[in-house]
Amino acid sequence: MPFKDNAWRFCGEYSADLLIQEIAELEGNRSLPQAELQRLLQDLLTRQSRLFPELDSLLVIDDQGRILHRWPSQPAPTGLPGMEPAAAMARMQAGPEGRSSGLLIGTPVISSVTGHWVIPLTRQRLRQGKPAGTIRVGVSLDHFMRLFNEINIGKQGSLVLASTDGNMLLRRPYSAEFLGKSMAELPLYRDHARQHRSGWAVIQSAQDGVLRLNYFTRVPDYPLFVTAALAHEDMLADWREAQRAQLMVIVAAGLLVGLLTAYLLRVVRMRDRAEEEIEKKNLSLKLLTENLRAQAMLDGMTGIPNRRYLDEQLQQAMQNASRSKSALSLVMFDVDYFKKYNDLYGHIQGDYCLQDIARVLRAVQRRHGDLAARYGGEEFALLLPDTDLGAAHRIAQKVLDGVRALEIPHEGNAGGVVTISAGVMTCVPRPDMRIEDLFAGADRALYRAKDNGRNRVEDCQLPRPVKAAAAGSTAASSGNGG
Repeated sequence: MPFKDNAWRFCGEYSADLLIQEIAELEGNRSLPQAELQRLLQDLLTRQSRLFPELDSLLVIDDQGRILHRWPSQPAPTGLPGMEPAAAMARMQAGPEGRSSGLLIGTPVISSVTGHWVIPLTRQRLRQGKPAGTIRVGVSLDHFMRLFNEINIGKQGSLVLASTDGNMLLRRPYSAEFLGKSMAELPLYRDHARQHRSGWAVIQSAQDGVLRLNYFTRVPDYPLFVTAALAHEDMLADWREAQRAQLMVIVAAGLLVGLLTAYLLRVVRMRDRAEEEIEKKNLSLKLLTENLRAQAMLDGMTGIPNRRYLDEQLQQAMQNASRSKSALSLVMFDVDYFKKYNDLYGHIQGDYCLQDIARVLRAVQRRHGDLAARYGGEEFALLLPDTDLGAAHRIAQKVLDGVRALEIPHEGNAGGVVTISAGVMTCVPRPDMRIEDLFAGADRALYRAKDNGRNRVEDCQLPRPVKAAAAGSTAASSGNGG
């Protein structure tokens, strides 16, 4: 069901609050006879039940706990576990945020009128300006459960509706044990939702142990907040597909919060305040887009940076090395006879093999700026800033030794195990050099390693750039020598 056709149904608290206020106004009219008051109340409730089917029940209770009016007028259910007695409903359990608006939103209970699970909304009933009991409306919990179930949040995502004092009203995945459960000591509430009106947080759930990216926001004018969370594992499953799927989930969650907020603001605020709130939501989505962009820089299969990220870091490293006149090394690796390996053992084993090699490459990163990346297919690269040819050669040989020590069986290769070849390119970059020049040098060295028998390291080094003054002197000397 489209969100724009359905989002108003999420605002049950608002419509219930309006109903409570209308009932309070009717009761406060001392000029109405009791019979006329009863008729008007029934007409009002009949109209509201047609307009807002999420409204489950209503009780008007005096300060002695006696029920003055109940709707619907049906026999009260008995013997239901967890059902709240009518007398208990007369006692207002006020919190600081509830007092500010006069409306209390309680934890889910079983209605003593219908026997259904409801979220109770309570306002104090006044007579001549003095407390005279309560007016209590039950909003159907099934209404919110249906809305939650219509939202695609992935296999391990979650949605939570809670009060701002930390009581959980509803959670998906659903379990009765979550109804009314305190979130006061949970990191999402304690460190984030209690201190900020909205924001993002990466948290491992205390409910099921799943690591999730959470977006939370408070509902204006009501002591409620909503969270939508995506499982970290789902986001990293396959980033090409996940980028599209996750964007749909985030947009859906943003639309849910945005439409809920927009609906309330259209009723209680001016249009310019609604536009301001939408602008804030757009900023939050922009921050999320930046987070997803960072995830897109990783190779989905090996978990190390991909070529796109390598190109960016290599460009920056070349600029730094050119300014500081320091050596920069780039090592290219290629798995020996990898096509034969796939033919012999299958592509799934081939993926496992590449993942093992990636772990060896990660292990040799020792300094800030060192970067191991997957270049493409069975090729890998290792960026080593401020590293001369000798040191880079030793590091490359360490990688070759580490891969060979894995002893991954490969009947199509000499020695019967998986090996790799490496080409080292070292230079002091000139200002006019391009990253393609470094890749070309490393490729030439790599192909020499292949031609010379594989499972070896070959080097390629450009001479240091000659200073202009020295170059001029050399040219003059050559000219004089004629």
